[in-house]
Amino acid sequence: MGLILGVYGYQDSGKTAMVEAVVNELVARGYKVVSVKRSPKVTGVDPEGKDTWRHWKAGSALVALQAGDATVILKRPGLPLDEVVSLLQREARPDVVIIEGYKDGSHPKVAVGDIKPTEGTVLVNPTVEQLTEYMEDEISFERVRARLPGLDCSKCGMDCDELAREVAKGGLTVEACPEFSAHRVEISVGGVPLPVGAFVADITESTIRGLLSSLKGYVRGDEVEIRLRPPETTTRNGDEF
Repeated sequence: MGLILGVYGYQDSGKTAMVEAVVNELVARGYKVVSVKRSPKVTGVDPEGKDTWRHWKAGSALVALQAGDATVILKRPGLPLDEVVSLLQREARPDVVIIEGYKDGSHPKVAVGDIKPTEGTVLVNPTVEQLTEYMEDEISFERVRARLPGLDCSKCGMDCDELAREVAKGGLTVEACPEFSAHRVEISVGGVPLPVGAFVADITESTIRGLLSSLKGYVRGDEVEIRLRPPETTTRNGDEF
């Protein structure tokens, strides 16, 4: 799903300048970047008294500002950070999500300025070049990790993270994973990927492709996406069915 990295520090510590510089550098190197700025509250995307601000203050649950070069959406109430990150990952499929102003969470973080490092901090006051190199290495690792089935079965003698590190460094290839063929089948529930082994993958693929072969428009070998929505519950005379 890509690298998630936090950048935190006191006010006026240089967080935004660091984020701006590293985003510029990563984009210039061809990476897709999305970012999150954490703030205590949102008053609107327009100055007080302007149109969008008035929509927001009136109580709209969602306010969208549509313009030629961008679309801004405000949602009420605010989403937890992990939901925001998941939404951005699904929408943009970025190489990296950079979060400014959030020092908690399990994701790796970078401390900027004179602040005590929190758990999960991987760098303290790095240069832009140091941070960019770190992120490039982690993006390579995440790309390899995403290609592995995530079973941590140790059939290769390592867990998936260890194997991904070796592949990212160039010491091995993903074919060192005995279950690598399973990754052609991806299953997720509620946006969370499930580990799938070769046996389950083979049965799933053969069953679904067998069913689809009788449907008009299906071309054998094409990529297939199937979504199962939660069952709807209808009430009749107080009963659910």
